[in-house]
Amino acid sequence: MTELTQSRQPPETGFSQNFGLWTNRTVLWISKHWLALTNSFFLLYVGLPILAPVLLAYGLSGPANVIYSLYRAACHQLPTHSYFILGEQVAFCQRDIAIYGALFLGGVTYGLARHRLKPLPLRWYAFFLIPIAVDGGMQMVSQLLEVVPATVLWGLGLIIIGLITTLLYSRGHLTWHSLLFFAFGPLALFYVQFVDPHYHSDWLRRTFTGAFFAIGTVWFAYPYLEESFADIHQEVRAKLAKKTSSGKPSTG
Repeated sequence: MTELTQSRQPPETGFSQNFGLWTNRTVLWISKHWLALTNSFFLLYVGLPILAPVLLAYGLSGPANVIYSLYRAACHQLPTHSYFILGEQVAFCQRDIAIYGALFLGGVTYGLARHRLKPLPLRWYAFFLIPIAVDGGMQMVSQLLEVVPATVLWGLGLIIIGLITTLLYSRGHLTWHSLLFFAFGPLALFYVQFVDPHYHSDWLRRTFTGAFFAIGTVWFAYPYLEESFADIHQEVRAKLAKKTSSGKPSTG
């Protein structure tokens, strides 16, 4: 029955063979060069917003405005939250510049230490999220306190923390790391309500929290990506080797 079924399968055409071979070679190349591709993407992504004010300053308003328009969908582009180059506003806010710039620099650094760096545990990665969450959250709460009673914010916050704590406890994932992480929410709300009701983040806080978050992200995610792409690379190489041994075109 198996032989009969196989005999009824349509033979591969030259196009399907070549397309499958090209696809496998492409996946093989990407799996080998994923870090260089990722770093190149972040360099381009953070470089264009920095290039925009330079182009504008030298009278090339057409290309500059295209960049500003493209990045407006990803960033609010508030002048008070942005850097200026040659008297013109960068097309990304300070926090975004810090995040994607640090992702690029962190990726380059990871490339130098990729075989010696172990992935950051999830419970520790959470602490890299605290500064950016607290800074952005405190400014948002400061604005909400102008229109929403503090008791409402306290009630909603405690309910959310209680639900998440109960869920983690029921699954056996509640640790001192998570309890400490949750404590930052009430502390931040207390600070905004009683110490600095008009809290506003500045360029230094936005830059530090963005870069700190990005560094933690590289440390946490890139070792896992390295492992996943290594598995893909090995699997595709084995598939191509099998095709070669069966008499199909060589992988080159």
